[in-house]
Amino acid sequence: MENFWQDLTDKLQGAFQEVEKKGKRDLAMLSKIPDMMSYLKDMSGEDLMLLLDQARKIKKRNNPKFPTINGDFYQTENLLTDAEKELFLKVRKFGQEKIDPIATEYWLKGEFPHFIIEDFKKLDICGLTYKGYGGKGQTCVLEGMIGAEIARWDTSLCTFFGVHSGLAMGSIYLCGSEEQKNEFLPKMQRLEKIGAFGLTEPD
Repeated sequence: MENFWQDLTDKLQGAFQEVEKKGKRDLAMLSKIPDMMSYLKDMSGEDLMLLLDQARKIKKRNNPKFPTINGDFYQTENLLTDAEKELFLKVRKFGQEKIDPIATEYWLKGEFPHFIIEDFKKLDICGLTYKGYGGKGQTCVLEGMIGAEIARWDTSLCTFFGVHSGLAMGSIYLCGSEEQKNEFLPKMQRLEKIGAFGLTEPD
């Protein structure tokens, strides 16, 4: 048992150091460990093994291995060209690596992760369907698939994409003067300027 407690102590110390690297706010998650430790020390070796076995069963039950869900029921992805698929998969990788790890945190905080815009720029997907002014003249199918893929990871970021690239840039593209198009659209395409769309109400 002495080796068990030494090993556990070493692991906890390593956990504290890791949490400190990530941020002081996460230390609150570990605040109840001392109480838990005093409780565990009073348990027999047999009871500890039973507790560990039960914890493993709960973890396995709460983390079942389900097959990856394919939401593209109508196989719209097959309508994309090879070049379009390459961009689409680039967006999917962005969702997996950049959006998925932070989506829940910012959703619960009710905040927008402004720092992600720098990574968003690298995708080069704003104004995809527009011809000229920095646009790529791509198909609406591709743009729709990209929007759906972003929404798969976080609907808030998809709204950001849709409002900026669609409503804001689209309004200028369809209704703006040449001077306005030349002034705003290239900068918005590069996300150097962020677009907004105001819906006014009588009150």
